[in-house]
Amino acid sequence: MSLSRLPACQRSHTPGLAPRPGNAPADRLRSVSATQPSKSLEPAAAARRASLATRASLAVLALFAEKCFLNLFVDFDRADAEPGLAALLRSAQHFGFRFAVSFAIALALLVFARSDPALLALNREARAAPFRPKWLLANLLLLAAMAEILYRLYEAHGVPPPFAPLAFTLLVLAGASVAALALALGPWTLWQQGALAIGRRWGYAAAAAIAATAAITWSQDLWAPTAQLTFELVRLVLAPILPGLQADAATRVLRTPHFAVAVMWLCSGLEGIGLMLAFLSVWLVYFRREYRFPHALLLIPAGVVLVFALNVLRIAALVLIGNAGYPEAALFGFHSEAGWVAFNCAACGIAFLSLRWRSLSAMPQSEMRSAALTDNPTAAYLLPFLGVLAAGILSISLTGTFETWYALRLPVAVVALLAYRSRLASLDWRFSWRGVAAGVGVFVIWLAAARLLLAPHGIPAPLAAMSGFSRAAWIASRAVTAGLVIPIVEELAYRGYLMRRLVSQDFEAVSFRSVGMTPLIVSAVAFGAVHGPMWLPGMVAGGAYGLVAMRTGRMGESVAAHAVTNALLAACVLAGGAWQLW
Repeated sequence: MSLSRLPACQRSHTPGLAPRPGNAPADRLRSVSATQPSKSLEPAAAARRASLATRASLAVLALFAEKCFLNLFVDFDRADAEPGLAALLRSAQHFGFRFAVSFAIALALLVFARSDPALLALNREARAAPFRPKWLLANLLLLAAMAEILYRLYEAHGVPPPFAPLAFTLLVLAGASVAALALALGPWTLWQQGALAIGRRWGYAAAAAIAATAAITWSQDLWAPTAQLTFELVRLVLAPILPGLQADAATRVLRTPHFAVAVMWLCSGLEGIGLMLAFLSVWLVYFRREYRFPHALLLIPAGVVLVFALNVLRIAALVLIGNAGYPEAALFGFHSEAGWVAFNCAACGIAFLSLRWRSLSAMPQSEMRSAALTDNPTAAYLLPFLGVLAAGILSISLTGTFETWYALRLPVAVVALLAYRSRLASLDWRFSWRGVAAGVGVFVIWLAAARLLLAPHGIPAPLAAMSGFSRAAWIASRAVTAGLVIPIVEELAYRGYLMRRLVSQDFEAVSFRSVGMTPLIVSAVAFGAVHGPMWLPGMVAGGAYGLVAMRTGRMGESVAAHAVTNALLAACVLAGGAWQLW
């Protein structure tokens, strides 16, 4: 292939691993709130109200969604070219967003890492506070005003507007919008008391956020040298295997007689290192009682070295696959999936082995042996889902741009579900009109979002080029998998396991009716995160499926809702030609 078509490594979307709530204060907050409702409300009414932790989570999610909405009104090409005050505002916005995300994560970790009686009591009292829709309306009105100002600031509409007054007005409206959102979720005194109870952790979180934001900026200087190091290591790995390998250090191009690839800055492995650092930080915080410190800190450099080495092997394997005569599978299949697989294998391997390593684990040996022999119900809920993911990765890796072997998911899921049928039979699989109605509602929202987020296209050319029988078999397998298999395996993973696991380690003993808002929100966010550009409607869908399971107490309701949504989307694809939905 020509140098003009050399691929750069693509970003991989890595789903995160669910943190263990086990002994975290968040679980204690829920247990205290559930058993000691405020005297100002009846117990049933208090249980329906949200805790302070849930209100804060809702505020963060709402602010993130509002920012994504406001981005629709910004011409980023024009905004990036603006000089002077506009450039200063743009730089401040970039820094501010990174700081806000880092600050929220750091503060959440500091709050949940240590039990605080004041926050526990405040979390209980927060259930007595009502939501106030009038302030939410004020927030939406302010959001509309901000959208109008952004439209005028960064869109070309003839006469340039006075930038400074509009920018100042935008900042004032942004502050007022955040305040209105907070007041919609609770009275001002509630937030004030929460801020005072957090105390010095505000400062610690701010310091951590400043360091993280600065590290993001400084890390940009590391892209080029790290990519060069990756290039040299890949060359050393391939040289004994491919004697005819040509390596151009100036352009970082690796060329064989049949294939060529450029090791661009995205191939440096720094993204994987950042993900591993984030994962290990959260893992060690939540499992701090199971590890010996400072010995456990050795996991951090070990994880960094491991994920970097796997990135080198990934690029080397990509060159070998392309040189073997499968360039499409290398570039469009293996290239986009191998990084995701490598990170997850590394993260799961470290998590599994480190807790069983005597030098690192703080658990007694008898307890470790007992845990190893104990029946683990997690497999019944997650292995069908993981099996479908693995089959999908294999299908994409083998076929490249079009998944010819999409049907691999079907037998893998069926085998996994049959293997655990006795344990899964204890779930209530019945459903009613509520599940069907929820599925129809999600379908309407999904279809509306797809019109905004997905470019329409017709039947894929490789599918159209198949014989009539092969095309019908592919469509049938896709429809059956989407309409029956995917709803079951995903609902088992996200609602059956994750949503209840966030309540208790013994998740099978947790009734869907007793699940609170925080587990519902977390599971919905995780569900939306794996849906690519449709992440926001994916979050809505996850929330709707979880809510119908909570209201009815039945697993079958969420599965039915999911199945109805997917079936209606399949009908749009087959009857209406909206292939972008698949």
